[in-house]
Formats: sequence, structure tokens, C-alpha cells
Amino acid sequence: MFRKVEINVPLLDVPKYAKFLKELCVHKRRKIKRSKEIGGVVLALTKNEEFTVALPQKCRDPGIFSVPCTIGDCTFADAMLDLGASINVMLASIYRSLNFGDLEPTRMIIQFANRSIVQPLGVLVDVLVQVNELIFPADFYVLDVEEKTSEKGSTLILGRPFLMTAKTKIDVHAGTLSMEFGDTLVQFNIF
Repeated sequence: MFRKVEINVPLLDVPKYAKFLKELCVHKRRKIKRSKEIGGVVLALTKNEEFTVALPQKCRDPGIFSVPCTIGDCTFADAMLDLGASINVMLASIYRSLNFGDLEPTRMIIQFANRSIVQPLGVLVDVLVQVNELIFPADFYVLDVEEKTSEKGSTLILGRPFLMTAKTKIDVHAGTLSMEFGDTLVQFNIF
């Protein structure tokens, strides 16, 4: 709209024109008569209504969601479920202890949340992951990274593909997590 506009303005009048142009370009939200604004939300009140909106109570961070699972002979007490991960991840030390054979090569490059970049050693395809009595297939990208796991850290990350396969439902408010296969349903308390 303003690509070919030329304005000749005396130097003393520049602040006035700047304010005028800013008002032209910025769309302001008009406030409705007899309305109140709470957290960016405008609530319009009728003539006889009082302002009695009950806001929900803020809750604390529930932390990471984890479940116990078994792969081969290794049992993991806290495999992390990560809705932000588009892949399943296993550390190279775990892969070596499982003795599953060769990895399939991959050209994928993974960027972590802290912007660091790592190339996986390969992909471990169709690994059977047992969660209680349920067994699900999963593909794992094997990473050779430094193990800096603390007491709460996990060496296994189950991402969205696994969560989708296991039909995982997480109810953060109730503190429950469920996985199902066929008629069998497994439920966990996550807090």
C-alpha cells in the first residue's frame, strides 16, 4: 500500500507525521461500551449484568510424562513420553547393550531444542516395546551423545509416532495416562 508514497515534510513536523502514520498502520481493537478486559479478552456486559466471571485456578507444571517399559532384556523405569518429538530416540549405549544387530543408515540430521545438531548413528526398525502387557512396534533413531542423565532423566524418548501407535490419551487434569490395543487398556497415574 505504501510502496510508492513520497512525503516532503519539514524536519520539525516529523514527530506529528510519524504518529499519524503509526495510527494509520496499526489496527486498534475498539472497546465495546460497558465492557471489561481481562487478560486480553474483552467481555461485553448487558445492562443488568454484574462482572462476576470466575477464572480457573492456575496449576503447577506437572513435569514430564513417563511410563515403565521393556525392550528385549532391558527394563526402563521412566521412558519419557514427548509430544514435542517427531521421532523415538535411543542412546547408543542402550543399543549396544541390546545386541539387536546392524542399524539402517540414515541421512537425517536432528536439531534439539537447545539448537544443537547431531546426526544419528542409524535407525533401529521394528523394535518391540512392551508397556505392561501391551506390545507395540517402534522405530528408534540411535544417538551417540554424552549421557548427562540425572535422577529424573530418561535414556529413552518415545515421541509422537509411538504415542499414536499406542493410542495414548493423557488427561493432565485428572493425572492419568492410558494406552490401548484392541480391547486391552492400560492406565497410569502420572503424578
